[in-house]
Order: sequence, then structure tokens, then C-alpha cells
Amino acid sequence: MTAEVLPGPGSATWDRLGQWRLLLVIHRSLLLQAAHPAIGAAVSRFSVYNARPWRRLFRTLESLQTYVYGSASEQRRELARLERLHRRMQGTDDHGRPFTAADVQARAWVHLTLYDAVLTAQQLGGDPLSPEETARLYAEWRRLGQVFGLAEDDMPATPEDFRDYFDRMVADVLEDNATVRDLLSGSIHRVPPPPGLPIPALVWAPLRHLVVTAVVQATVATLPAVYRERLRLTVAPGADLLVAGLHRAARLTSDLLPKPWRYLPLAAAAIRADDVRPRSRVAPTPESFFTTVLDQSGDGVLRWSDLLAMARELSTHLDLDEDDETAVHDAFRSWWAQLCTATGTPPDGAVTLDGYRSAQAGDRYPGPPDPDRGYGAVAAAIRRLIDRDANGEVRPAEYTRLLDRSPRSHEVIAALRDLDHNGDGTLNSDEFETAVQDFLTGHRDLPAARHLLGRA
Repeated sequence: MTAEVLPGPGSATWDRLGQWRLLLVIHRSLLLQAAHPAIGAAVSRFSVYNARPWRRLFRTLESLQTYVYGSASEQRRELARLERLHRRMQGTDDHGRPFTAADVQARAWVHLTLYDAVLTAQQLGGDPLSPEETARLYAEWRRLGQVFGLAEDDMPATPEDFRDYFDRMVADVLEDNATVRDLLSGSIHRVPPPPGLPIPALVWAPLRHLVVTAVVQATVATLPAVYRERLRLTVAPGADLLVAGLHRAARLTSDLLPKPWRYLPLAAAAIRADDVRPRSRVAPTPESFFTTVLDQSGDGVLRWSDLLAMARELSTHLDLDEDDETAVHDAFRSWWAQLCTATGTPPDGAVTLDGYRSAQAGDRYPGPPDPDRGYGAVAAAIRRLIDRDANGEVRPAEYTRLLDRSPRSHEVIAALRDLDHNGDGTLNSDEFETAVQDFLTGHRDLPAARHLLGRA
């Protein structure tokens, strides 16, 4: 089983897992995972979640999104990282029992609690999955489990079998331990303000108490009754109704938002990239390319100001210094000169759609790419900016760093990842330059270029 066959666009996993509303049950899932003896002991001995709760939460969410929405190479690296991490978590718990986070049964439980989280969020939100959708999601989640090294026999075969398995785990395996108690009352009451929010301590202390109390009560209200009784927890009067109301409000609010806004950042970026991906399989017509890419102002003609707007957008995404910005400006000016010559337009004039089509029909444009002039110079400039060390390949870490200040960094990075056709984690800069040339001349669509030039 390889990462290339993981659930992708259009799958139930993609549609459900990365939604913001899933955060409403994430504390419940973490508690159920920690209730497994091996996981509870590993977290107690090796995790720093109680000292760095926000870092731990953000890293967990990033990992979850990466192995569902990441590229093939990103998924492989994340899987390898998790395997190394869990292999090192082993020892003896407070009862003298040996444990390891790499235990197959423990890993299966952690994996399957995330499937249960989706079902729970949907149920509480008032839009439970149909039997068909449940079966599809579970089949995909089993496939993902196999990527994590779980065998088919390590996971229940069907959603019905999963329900029996879940009930048995709750009744016979989950326990009351220090990590569970800490999640219910200890560490989360020491949570500092979220990073970047300058909340005074006098304000944060009562606010934290209210929020944490609500989170704990919501978790208690949604725990399996058998396990809740084992912990001797009681549900506050009306808590179950309040939890259901909160989930339904979150669902209704989410349904009103544009689709990408319903998802966590990495998931949203992958979804946005996929939304434009189908167009890349079909070459645009001269009319559609002229109107949707070249004519930035939307006034029906092409002027130097339209190409200048593209240059400015590219400079913004890559946060260029003066020298690089000047090189980009000169390349786009050369492209404008080429278009003017091919269409017989004065430099201070406007290229019409008819003139553009006539230049193409008469073979006056675009002609062979020249890295020193015209659209070829623009493609070469973009290639040099992306492949800074000119070694012929660009790894995700390189273009992620380049786009760190981009106002739409997640979308651009996801679109660039889509060009990693063989999943080895790199972009071939020669192939990238050729793809940009084809895009600039209207011979193919290229989501990455659309994002970089401002017409995505």
C-alpha cells in the first residue's frame, strides 16, 4: 500500500476530516486515546503537552492534515516521522506494565478514534452520515490505516464491526489514568493565552476558566456512558442539550461559508488547489486566456498596466528585494513589447482580443520561447526566483520559505505541490519553466501560475 492510493479529492475523508467543526470533538478524541493504557503511559512519560499545549495541538492538527491532504512525498515523510517518534516511546508504566506507543493495538485505537470523531461530530451536528457514506468513509480510513503499517486484521472489517470493537474497547480496555485526569482537570486549566493574542492575565484567567469548564463539560457529556461511569463523572444538567446546540450552530454556520473556509488551513489550501486542478487538463481557448489571465483589469483589452499588475503580484508573493523586483519588471516589459510588436499595437496602446487572436493565427505570436525576451524571459525569471540555488530542482521547504510572506501562501504552495508529478518531493525547474511558458502563451492552464500572477 502506497501513499498514492490514499483517499484524495472527492473522497469522504477529504470532505469530512479537515473541517473546523471537528475541533469541537478533538478533546474527546484525545481523552479516549489517552485512556488506552499504552497511550496514556507514553503521553505521561514522553509528552510535553501540559507545558506546551498550543504547540502540541497545532502540531497534531498539522500532522493530521498532512497525511490526508499533503502531497505523496509529504505524506511519506510524515508517516516516517510518526513511526520514529512512536518507536522511541517505550518503558514501564506506574503499574509495572511494559508499554510502547508502537503497540499495534494502541496504534489501531488511535487511528480509529479519529474515524469515530467524524461520526460523532456529524451526529451531534444534526447531519449524521448515511449508511452508504459511513461505509465509504470507513473503507477509506481502513486504507489509510494500512499505510500506517496496520494490517487488515488489526482493524474491524466493517462499520458494524467497528461499533462492536469500540464498545469492547470502552468496556474492557480503556482505563482511568493520570493522563486522563490531567486532561479533565489539570493541564488544560494551565493553558496560556493562544500565541499572538495579547490577552492580559487578569482577563485570561476568568476567560480560561469559562472556556475550559465548557470544554470539559462538553467532553464529559459526549463520552460513552460506560466509561463516564467508570470515571465517576456526572453530566451537568442541560449540558447535553447545550453541546448539541453548539454543534448544530457550528454546522449551520459552516454550511453558509464558501467551501474552503470550512476547513483548517492546510486542508483548505489543498481543496482550493483541487478546485482549479481540473482546468489544467484542458488547454484554455484564446478568448478564455485573454479574459481570465491577461486582462487583469477586466475592461476587455490588454494594456501594459495589466502586465505590470502581474509583475507586482508576483513580487508580493515572493517578497522580492529591489534588484529582483527590477528583473521581474524588465521581463514583463519585454513580454509587453513582444505582444505589441506581434499585434501592431503602440506601447502606450491596448491589445484587443481580435488583435491577439490574429497574431496567433498569423504565427506572429507566440513563437519559440527565448529566455532573454518576451514571455520566455518572464518564465525564465519566475524559474530563477523559485530555484534560487539553480540546481535544477526545488524542494517543498525551499518554495515554502520563499512564499512565507505571501498573502495566499497556503494556496500557492498547494498548487506548486501539484506539479510534483512523481511524488518525490521536488519540482524539476526545467519542467516548471516549460509549464510556465505554456501557461503564458495560453497553451495550458497552470493553477500555480494563476495564484502567483493574481488570477486564481
